[in-house]
Formats: sequence, C-alpha cells, structure tokens
Amino acid sequence: MKLLTALPLMIVCFSTKASDFKKINGALSLYQSKNHTTFSINSSLGTTSGVCEIGGELTLIDARKGQRNRWVYSDQSSMCVVLISELDNGAMQVISKDCDKHCSVTSIGSINGTYNK
Repeated sequence: MKLLTALPLMIVCFSTKASDFKKINGALSLYQSKNHTTFSINSSLGTTSGVCEIGGELTLIDARKGQRNRWVYSDQSSMCVVLISELDNGAMQVISKDCDKHCSVTSIGSINGTYNK
C-alpha cells in the first residue's frame, strides 16, 4: 500500500524540472513539467519585515524580441497579473500589476525586477 502511495508522488517529483532564480531580497522558482509550468515568488523590500508571496500556474504566451519564453499568471480571485519573461541572457524579468493582496504593506511591488540564476 505504501508503494502505491509513494509511486505517483515519485513520478510527479522526478518528472518536474525546477529552476531557481534570485535577486536582492527575492527568490523565483519555476517548475516545468511536460504540460504545465508553475511558479513561486517570495520577496521583500530592504530590511522590512513584510513579505510578498505569490505562485500558481503559468500560461505560455508569445515571446517578444530579446526573450526566449514568456508566461502570464492571472489570479482568478483578484485582479493580480504577473508577467514572467525569460530573457535571452537567461535571466527572468517579472512585472506585476494589482497584486497587493499577496503582499504585506511594506513589501508591495517587491516581486518586480530581474532575477538571475
């Protein structure tokens, strides 16, 4: 019985490719499997105690000049939209709009910026 429970979990864990990116006071993780890409961002502003945490499933959209890939996240329970662009140099650029409910007052806007490997 334990094997039947562990086997599907192992398949999911080993079939997902994780990539981590960092910036000052922030971390972005992308999890890619065959059909899905999800993300997680944890960030803050300076030495404040507040954090911003957001994550979910991304939708692949057309990349623009200077980009390898581009994804968008839209929170169905709010107006929050996150655009994540993989740049030609391998860095990830994050732009968000109306995502304040995912952040404490002292960390609003901290998820925006360029994250590097």
